[in-house]
Amino acid sequence: MSFELKSPIQLTIQKTIPDEVIKQDTETDVKFQNIVYWMHDVGKTVRGQDHVHIDFFKAMNEMENLNWEYRRNYIGFRNHKTKDEVQFIRISEDKWYADVPIDDGPHWPGYVWGSIGDSKTISEMVRLFFEEMPWFGMLSWKSKRTRYAKD
Repeated sequence: MSFELKSPIQLTIQKTIPDEVIKQDTETDVKFQNIVYWMHDVGKTVRGQDHVHIDFFKAMNEMENLNWEYRRNYIGFRNHKTKDEVQFIRISEDKWYADVPIDDGPHWPGYVWGSIGDSKTISEMVRLFFEEMPWFGMLSWKSKRTRYAKD
């Protein structure tokens, strides 16, 4: 046993057992996420073709700061590992439009699953998206065709 004086008031007592071996098995639970994003807001644009990587915390920050008073705002995410993709438009402080392309490809006909959700539901959905957990069931979706088809 050894004693070490740290300060006039603090005393550290350390007991050493020479025959005891301490084994530490640590498992790192870090996985690389190949998620990119695109967005457009007042004063900031990130193009999809730039393939800018993003993590969950930055995604939530970007979404929180998205200006709902700017009618052309949007933010989207694509997970290259799972091939999942989702895009959001912030309609008001607590109201979001979400869409997911159906059969996205080089000749995408413009069909999406679209839905409206509140901020709490959307942020939970984004968390699940980034955790690569089932997220699609968070909203009630309806199929529709957008004007952004790749025909």
